[in-house]
Amino acid sequence: MRHRSLNPYNRPDRTACSRFAVEHTDATGTTLVVTTNQPHASNWFGREAKPVLPSDVARTIQQALRDGWTPTAPGPPYHLDESAGFTPSP
Repeated sequence: MRHRSLNPYNRPDRTACSRFAVEHTDATGTTLVVTTNQPHASNWFGREAKPVLPSDVARTIQQALRDGWTPTAPGPPYHLDESAGFTPSP
């Protein structure tokens, strides 16, 4: 699996949460798109951003697999929203 950071400001809803995507390295399939409950590093409201750690990525992959994500199956992106409880200001 590999992951990449996504710029939240390209989204229509303009969320300030960090996002990242995960896809299978050896097979073309569905991409997992994760929205975290942490502010993006380039947020405009001055909140300290925390990096997405490999352990965070592993945890979300495990959760998505339990929820039904099949990384080798074709289809639209699978969205995992973990932004519950996010507030833009401390």
